[in-house]
Amino acid sequence: MRRRVLSGLAVLALAAGVGLAVPQAAHAVSHVTVSSTVAAGDTFTIGFNGTADFARTNAREIFYGSSDTLGPLPSFTTIDSCTGNTAPCTSVFGVGQGVPVGNLAAGGAFSGTLTLRVNPGTPAGSFVLRYQLFGDSGGEPTANGPPPSADLAVAVTAQPRLAILVPYLTYTLTANNTGPGAVTSATVTAALPPGTGASSLPAGCTTSTGTVTCTYGAIASGASAAKSFRVPLHLLSLGDITVTGTRTASSPTDPNAANDTDSATCTVISILLATCP
Repeated sequence: MRRRVLSGLAVLALAAGVGLAVPQAAHAVSHVTVSSTVAAGDTFTIGFNGTADFARTNAREIFYGSSDTLGPLPSFTTIDSCTGNTAPCTSVFGVGQGVPVGNLAAGGAFSGTLTLRVNPGTPAGSFVLRYQLFGDSGGEPTANGPPPSADLAVAVTAQPRLAILVPYLTYTLTANNTGPGAVTSATVTAALPPGTGASSLPAGCTTSTGTVTCTYGAIASGASAAKSFRVPLHLLSLGDITVTGTRTASSPTDPNAANDTDSATCTVISILLATCP
């Protein structure tokens, strides 16, 4: 998984930042979590735990940052602190950062954290976080960490579309992916005012009493997807008509609930006159 420059273990996105991204482990030995996006000069924390596949002497959990632009993890991060270590945490082979966890018997449990600081002045970019349990006799296969989160921001807009025979308002539900990861799927549900319905639904949208539910496919970081539907008017459709859209599901994890909901209101003055700010 990739994130924007500033965390070599995941993807961080910002002008001078890094991203943290960790896909699910390819094996069951080590499990990794990474804190969210950071900027140059800030820190991010990697949590890990697992069991040794077989007895290992001087075992270390090692983290690597694969990037075409940032270089190896030690080139753009420094160790701020660590836990679970049996000796000082250090750069390993000049390509990774390691947390010593001591001598482990086969099946022996280990866990800890590694907090890294992104070097000031690190340019924006992306990298893949990789990790492995390593000992004097060698290491387990390297694996990618969990996928980066993807913040989906919902926007609702409206326009009057008035005709002599079939007046209606058009509402648009837009799913904006602010990153750092790509959205693989999402669902936005719109709440309609009492007494109104929806028509001309696009593919992926369904309606039931009082709601319109739209599903979205993959949305790249920085991209958006929009779906529009109509709310027909009738002779008694006077006053404000507010439609509220809410993100009800998305994958991967959405880290920011503050932008999950938005509303748009049209004021209907008569069957042929309406305003939508």
